[in-house]
Amino acid sequence: MLKRPIFKNHYQVTPIRGEGVLLLSEQDSKALYGSIYEAVAPLLDGRSADAVVAALAGRIDPAKVYYALLRLEQNGYTTELTDIAPEVAAFWHGLGLDPQAMQQHLQQQPVNLIALQPTFAEPVRQVFAELGIAVAETGQSALDVVLADDYLDLALSAHNRTALATGRPWLLAKLSGNEIWLGPIFVPGQTGCYECLRSRLERHQRARGFVADKLGVGLASLPLVLSPMSLALAARLLALETAKHLAGCTEQPLLGKVLSLNLATLQSQSHTLSRNPCCNGCGEPMPATLPAPIALVKRKVNFLQDGGHRAVSPDQTLRQYQHLVSPITGIVRVLEPVHQADGIAHVYVAGHNYAVPMDTLAFLRRNLRQASSGKGISDTQAKVSALCEAIERDAGLFTGQEHRITASYRELGDAAIHPAACMLYSERQFAGREACNAQGSHFNRIPEPFDDERPLFWSAAWSLTEQRHKYLPSQLLYFQAKAGDNCDTFYCFGCSNGNASGNNLEEAVLQGFCELVERDAVALWWYNRLAKPGVDIASFGEPYLLDLITYYGSLGRDAWALDLTSDLGLPVFVAISRVRTGKEHILFGFGCHLDARIALQRAFAEMNQMLGLANGCLESQGQLGDADTLAWLQTATVANQPYLLPDPAIAAKRRDDYPCLASGDLLTDILLCQRIVEGKGMEMLVLDQSKPDTGLAVVKVIVPGLRHFWARFAPGRLYDVPVQMGWLAEPLPEEALNPIAMFI
Repeated sequence: MLKRPIFKNHYQVTPIRGEGVLLLSEQDSKALYGSIYEAVAPLLDGRSADAVVAALAGRIDPAKVYYALLRLEQNGYTTELTDIAPEVAAFWHGLGLDPQAMQQHLQQQPVNLIALQPTFAEPVRQVFAELGIAVAETGQSALDVVLADDYLDLALSAHNRTALATGRPWLLAKLSGNEIWLGPIFVPGQTGCYECLRSRLERHQRARGFVADKLGVGLASLPLVLSPMSLALAARLLALETAKHLAGCTEQPLLGKVLSLNLATLQSQSHTLSRNPCCNGCGEPMPATLPAPIALVKRKVNFLQDGGHRAVSPDQTLRQYQHLVSPITGIVRVLEPVHQADGIAHVYVAGHNYAVPMDTLAFLRRNLRQASSGKGISDTQAKVSALCEAIERDAGLFTGQEHRITASYRELGDAAIHPAACMLYSERQFAGREACNAQGSHFNRIPEPFDDERPLFWSAAWSLTEQRHKYLPSQLLYFQAKAGDNCDTFYCFGCSNGNASGNNLEEAVLQGFCELVERDAVALWWYNRLAKPGVDIASFGEPYLLDLITYYGSLGRDAWALDLTSDLGLPVFVAISRVRTGKEHILFGFGCHLDARIALQRAFAEMNQMLGLANGCLESQGQLGDADTLAWLQTATVANQPYLLPDPAIAAKRRDDYPCLASGDLLTDILLCQRIVEGKGMEMLVLDQSKPDTGLAVVKVIVPGLRHFWARFAPGRLYDVPVQMGWLAEPLPEEALNPIAMFI
């Protein structure tokens, strides 16, 4: 029992006559019911427990008084009298710490102060001394406090290696800049390490990486940004958090976390660092071994309202992966809405798009503004869509840890799939590649003709059709992959077609396949400029779609849809909108799914994405570098592009024209998709690109022979299917195809 009990200093003690005592604090209030507390409270003024009992002798049984004192202590309301200033004691009590014990902790657990930026050293040392934090001059310490003005300083990697080897915790802080960063506190074996953090930071500082690659030097250093006031503030915050950690405070906001404080807005944010199981520092790098066969299992569909058939709702997905959104510790830099006021055209952007190459300053400029994006008929679904697409793009980025072999196409024989079967460039396109590439298109770039004899990198995908691994060029399967050892030749275009993510592997595979079918159908329509039937949107009974058309009408726009369904049978739609007067600024979006209702939703949701893109491009007049989009918006009309209008000779398609192909089980649906492409003489393959540090399933689905909607004009379905389906009497020659290449 406490010898000289007093109420903790952060409590305002107020006896309530006839009821008890009310304890008021900044954080909360506590009520102590009973006359005994009303009697005891005024006596807790520093006198001994025995003196309190003696003062109440004759009024209250001493045993009851001792018990009341014990209960107050056990519940954390009282503490021992000390000579610490009451206001200081109140501060520490409010944080759940005992001030006297804390002073002892700070003196008995010295810290080692390491200043990579010398300017920080003395101010921090002074503040530590004021707070009573002992700084070790030599020998062991309880914590290393490392001060840097750049979290990508290579010296931090060296310190991390030492800390991991010795098991020593350390605290990293940046006290400079217009945004202060404190933390994380790294604890080997408990939190992620510095290399986990560094890998995330490098994702978000791509411009510095671009400079390093171009100049052949380390990351470009940034100017020191500092004022005496900001340094004093940062140093005191650092001292406070250091003291809390040393004293074992329950609340540890820096343990495995970074706290950022923006000095312009005074907004603070906590950034959680999740441990990367494959970290080069504290984890086990992914074994570069042949990946396991893809083993799909039955998965019940539990959510089918918005965006596709899913195992869980968008709300559940967002809760599970929200921690991956952070400009410091996240896979995804930020989630930002594109449309804020209308409340119906839900679109979000998230970070950078690794699917767009970044090998020149012009491409860097575009990429820094071109984020992964997401859409949906609800705000949450749009947010989840953007988040998952950004994680998907990150998973497809080549890191060098991926399984690959070095061989020539000839050497691999039937174990390899020639990239020409997937990319489908024509000989005419290869012949004109230099002129085409000189136009600087985002997407319509033509690689070098593939060298069948040259040893290059190949990665294994799993053929669902043949139930074996088959090899494709790594440069085709991953973003920014090299062709081979010491080979930077641009042989293959690693794009995002068929890349998809999901709550499980089956979700991702189905989504990736639907994208392949969608883009194949779009290519057939777009390049052959086929007349297609319209869609009776009202027959689908979707209030959101009707509200969206009304919203577009309020913008002075008409909106409609065409049925693009191909010989593969999965419903595919394009939603289209134009301004009624003046320049038409035509927008479009595509959607495909086994359920026609969801396919139509997707098409309109994707058109919402283009609405934001169009507004940005028109406002900048092409300054974003997207000349293809700007040219389309300024010149395309339904008069000069009549295939955008419904074919008046064909009745509009209604909801009941589309039998639902979805079974309610994802595996069953995938097997149906597999049978469809195999029935057309094609093969279905899957590459699992999931990363352990996210937990989200990410795949690339490949069906050689299906056509990308970018300009790919080799012989095949682009020419054959329109004739087989009776849409054309004979194949168009390549030179008669639509000269406007798809630009999204």
